[in-house]
Amino acid sequence: MFWKRSKGGGTATPDKPGKVKKLSPKDLAAQELEQIVPGEHATYRLGKTYIKPYITILRNPEYPGKGKKYSVLQDGMNEAGEPANKPGRFWDTNEAREIAGWLLEREGTVVK
Repeated sequence: MFWKRSKGGGTATPDKPGKVKKLSPKDLAAQELEQIVPGEHATYRLGKTYIKPYITILRNPEYPGKGKKYSVLQDGMNEAGEPANKPGRFWDTNEAREIAGWLLEREGTVVK
């Protein structure tokens, strides 16, 4: 219906060539999480309003044989403003996009 006819006959061709889709911030964050090596982790800090602001994303080395792909751990802050090193399991998931969206909603930034 909205196609242009080519000069060669009655076959239709699309008006615009394929576009490259820009990645959203959620997609970019999910790609960063997918690059975590199994057995390794990444730590994020949430916004100032949270009592336990440190979030650790742990990639399960036994996945897919046992458990979910990612474990999300939550940790408090010590007097120096660093993680208290007493993390508690928050939730487990197989989806990096789910974690990325959750972190972005809470203004999560990577801790180096």
